[in-house]
Amino acid sequence: MPPCTHIDPRESLRAQLAYTLRTMRTLKGLSQEQLAKELFLSREAITAYETQRNFPDLDTCKQFDEFFGTGELFQAQWAHAQREHVHEWFEAYLTHELEAIQIKTFQPLHMPGLLQTEEHVRSNGMPSPQIEDDISKRLARRDILTREADPAFLFAILDESVIRRPIGGAEVMRKQLQHLLTLSELPNVTIEIVREQAGWYFGLDGALVFLTKPDNTSVGYVEAQFGGRLLEEPTRVAKLGLRFDLIRARALSEDASRTLIRKTMETIADDSVAEE
Repeated sequence: MPPCTHIDPRESLRAQLAYTLRTMRTLKGLSQEQLAKELFLSREAITAYETQRNFPDLDTCKQFDEFFGTGELFQAQWAHAQREHVHEWFEAYLTHELEAIQIKTFQPLHMPGLLQTEEHVRSNGMPSPQIEDDISKRLARRDILTREADPAFLFAILDESVIRRPIGGAEVMRKQLQHLLTLSELPNVTIEIVREQAGWYFGLDGALVFLTKPDNTSVGYVEAQFGGRLLEEPTRVAKLGLRFDLIRARALSEDASRTLIRKTMETIADDSVAEE
């Protein structure tokens, strides 16, 4: 049996559901494997739910309520968790990203983490005692695009303002844009730009990420001030995927996007204001 992982139910609603599941299972005197057999699930699934590595869907929560005789307790916790913003979003999101075989991301304001150079990363945010550790974690994420075994496919849509804003200064931004051009040549990476002349489009509502896992399940993530929100309910995730497609329909082609990135590099190089 794997070692028991501490769960603080006060940490989040997702943690509260995991804590409730472990508590109810323990009160019935069942091991994870025994509970899995009762519910026709795998022990790995129960372990993932109790350690918060995965989050059960609504149908599974209904199974929990029926088996434990808890009315709609698990279903209610699931529903509230769908509206919860995850403050420590990086850790919650990272597990899903590492498992993804396909990543669709849209950013209206800043460079997606998977596409950032180290210099660009260092230009984002305020110094902190954990800054080096945070940078290492962010840079390590990029390996999923270049790993030898099954690299993830990335479809990245950026608003034009993302490539025009000289984060870190002109030199840092020129290197960042060259990095985009280099990555765009990889067979598993597609980078497209939505021009400012496009006017209003759905992407102006905010950033989003749509992940597909090997088992063909999908997870969504939307950003907000002071945190983010994971979406795992199939209907909402499907709507997020549709939103990405609507945004992509307004973007330039890959070739036209590369041309725009090159022209923007030249503009930044010649812009004396950007050098200040």
